[in-house]
Amino acid sequence: MNIDALIQYIISTPLVWLILTLGSFKIGIIIYEKFNKHTLLQPIVISYLIIMCTLIFTGVSYEEYFKSVEIIHFFLGPATVALALPLYNNLKYIKSLFLTIIMTLIIAGTFSIMIAVLMLWILDAELPTILSMTTKSITAPIAIITSEQIGAIPSLAVGFVIITGIIGALLGTTIFKIMKIKNDTSKGFALGLISHGIGTARAVEISEKAAAFSALAMGLSGIVTAIFLPLILEFLF
Repeated sequence: MNIDALIQYIISTPLVWLILTLGSFKIGIIIYEKFNKHTLLQPIVISYLIIMCTLIFTGVSYEEYFKSVEIIHFFLGPATVALALPLYNNLKYIKSLFLTIIMTLIIAGTFSIMIAVLMLWILDAELPTILSMTTKSITAPIAIITSEQIGAIPSLAVGFVIITGIIGALLGTTIFKIMKIKNDTSKGFALGLISHGIGTARAVEISEKAAAFSALAMGLSGIVTAIFLPLILEFLF
């Protein structure tokens, strides 16, 4: 009984979950580097698996866990702002590609959403599920707000966001090799546009230019989706 009480005390202490989160990501980095940065061993994936298994084993809900690590969530803001540095360093180059960037954002962003929605429609998914998929390629905080506005399921929308980010980070490099894409600008923009923050973390490893265009794509995609998706759906329905 004393052991059970001790375990219960430990898992109810916020510091434990904070240490677990940071520690699991560090373990992910060690494994990633140990295996020569293998695509399937992204640090974010390893840390997800460790945290998820721990939550399942201890029976702690995600809400309890998230409340314990809110300080990490708070620092996501400053971390996102820090992405402005590579953007600033490549500002002239970005300006020279302004029209190309806008066209790619609209065409690729729209096509990505349509393909996902079409797949769910073919599988006879319910409307709230389909709507939840439309925010899959924008960062989680924006996806939550947007999904609430369009009548989707926020928790499901976040799930799609995480899955999309992981898949993009895992398969992005392989797809670039198959398609023989060597330009860091193209790689970065694709990762940011499709896989938001997780893709941007992968782009940082490629180069500063890739990181800059990934951050740009992630920001623009989030803004455009948050503004126009509710308007388009309101017009259609």
